[in-house]
Amino acid sequence: MSLFSLSRELLLIVLEELDPISLLHFCKSSRYIHGIVANYSTLLYRYELGLSGMKDGNSSSYSPRARLDPLLHHRKGWLTLNWTSEDRLRIPTPTIVGVSGRFLYHASESSYHGLFQWSLHIYELRSYRTRPVDKLQYCKFNLPFEIRKVAIDAAQNLLVLAELHFTSQDGPITASLHFLDMRTCQQHPQAQNLRFQFQTDWWGALPPGHRISVEQVQIYGIMIGLSVRLGVEEGEGTTELVLVNWHTGIEQQQRFTGDLLSFDILSESCLMVLSHPDEDEDDDSGESAASTWEQSSDGLYLHERGKRSPQITIHHILDGRPLCSQVISYDLPESWKAISFLQICPNTSLKPNVTPATGTFFHTDPCQRATVILVEFPSHSIPAGCSKKVALVMKESLFQPPSVGDGTLSWEEWQDRCTVIHLPDDSEAHAFGVVGRKLVFFQSVGEENCVADSRSRLHVLDFNDYAAECLRSIAPRSSAWSWNEKWATASKLFKAGAAEFIKTSTTQVQSITWVDATEDAVILYNEREGQTVIRVLTFGNTSACP
Repeated sequence: MSLFSLSRELLLIVLEELDPISLLHFCKSSRYIHGIVANYSTLLYRYELGLSGMKDGNSSSYSPRARLDPLLHHRKGWLTLNWTSEDRLRIPTPTIVGVSGRFLYHASESSYHGLFQWSLHIYELRSYRTRPVDKLQYCKFNLPFEIRKVAIDAAQNLLVLAELHFTSQDGPITASLHFLDMRTCQQHPQAQNLRFQFQTDWWGALPPGHRISVEQVQIYGIMIGLSVRLGVEEGEGTTELVLVNWHTGIEQQQRFTGDLLSFDILSESCLMVLSHPDEDEDDDSGESAASTWEQSSDGLYLHERGKRSPQITIHHILDGRPLCSQVISYDLPESWKAISFLQICPNTSLKPNVTPATGTFFHTDPCQRATVILVEFPSHSIPAGCSKKVALVMKESLFQPPSVGDGTLSWEEWQDRCTVIHLPDDSEAHAFGVVGRKLVFFQSVGEENCVADSRSRLHVLDFNDYAAECLRSIAPRSSAWSWNEKWATASKLFKAGAAEFIKTSTTQVQSITWVDATEDAVILYNEREGQTVIRVLTFGNTSACP
C-alpha cells in the first residue's frame, strides 16, 4: 500500500510525527506533500525551521502560527543584513570588551574614594525570538583585581573571570579563574572554591617585548577550558591549555602546550585541540610543544623547532579528563607548514548541552553548528592556489569522540568533508566569528596603516545547506540580490568545491574597528580618540511578536 494512497487526515498524523529535518526532506521528495504542509501552519512552521537550520524553542504558550512570522523575519534580517532595532552605547575606551552568550560586557580600571578598582558592566542583549524588552538589561560589579577575560553561562548563573598574577623575580607566573554567581558576583553556590589557580611553566620577570595574555576561557557544563599565551614581538610564542572542573576546582591531569594552539570543548566527552606541531612530536602524546624556553639571567628566551603542517586533534574526555589512549588527528595540507596565525573561530550559538532561555521561540539547531578554522600565511610563504587568509568550514558533527586504535587521517582522506574559503587579499579581513553556520567578519577599505581610518565593510557568509533557497523565497531568482533598507547590502551565491554559500555584504562603508555576533545581532565597535561607540543591531520583527 502506497503512503500516498492514505487519506489526508492519516497523512497529517504521519507528518505531525516528523522532526523539522525529516519533514523538510519529505517535502523535497514530493510536491504533493509540500502542498499539504504549506496549508497547515503547524507543519509549515516546522518545515521553515528545517529550512533555516533552526530548532523549536521552549515557548509553549505561543502557537506555531505565532512563532512562524518571527522566524521568517529573523531569517530575512540575517540574509539581507537589515536590522530591526539599534542600541547604541558610548563609553570611554575600556580595557576589555566583548560578548559571551547573549551578554555584552566591558571592563576597565576606575577610582573610588581614592582607591583603584575594576568595574565590570554587563548588558543582556535583546532578542525578538522571545518577548521583546524596552531596553537592555544592565548590571555593574566592582572588583579588586584586573579582569583579563570574561565568560558567562546564563543557564548555570555562572560568571567566570580570569586574572593574571606576576610575582617576584624567582616566582612563577599564574592565572586565576574566579567562579561567581552572575546575579551577585559572589562565590557560586555550586563551586567548592572561589577560585582556581593555574601555575604556568613561566617564571620570573619577562624580557622586553614579551607579554602574557589569557587567550580563551570556555565553559561547557562542569568543565572550563583555560589557555594562556606567552608571546614575543615577532608573533612567536607558546600557549598552555588546561581543563578544570569548576565545581571542585581540581585541574585535570593532562596539559597541552604549543606555539599556535586553539581549542573547543565539543561535548562532555570530546575536546578539540588545533595546533602547529613540530617535526619530531609524537602524534599520540596529546602534547604539541613547538617551542622550548630557556631561563637565563635576564629572562626567558624562545627557541623554535621545525614544523609540520597544522593538525586538529580530537581527545576523548572521561569525567573531564582526556584519555591519552583515545585520540584521533586530522592533518591539514602538507604545503601549509609555514603559517603565521591559526585559530578556531568561536561559535556563539547554543551548544547541545545548553538549554535556551525560558520563552525562546526557536534557536539554531546545535546539530547544524559549524566549526571554522582560520589560517593565515606569511606574505613570503603563501602556498600556490591559496590567499593570504584561508577559512576551513566543516560541520561540527564531523568530529566525534575517538575510540582506542584511532590514528591520524591525512588531508586527502578527509578534505571532502571540509570547505576551503579563500578570503580576499586586496585588504585586511578581521574579527572572525561564527553563529551557527554563519561566518561574520569585516574588511578594511580605509587607508593602509592609518589607525584613524576605520572605514570597513561587513560580510556574512551563510553555509546553511538551504541558504540559497531561503534567499530566493524573499526575492526573484537571480545570481545576485540587492537590498536597500537601513543598510544598502548585496547578496550573492558562491560555490567552493561541491559546497555553495551565500555572501551578504554592506555596499556602503561603515566605521568599524571590531565586530562580534550573537544569534540575534551583530555588534559593531568603533574606537576613536579615547571613546568607543558600540552599536548593537538586532534582527527580527517587533510587530510579529504575539
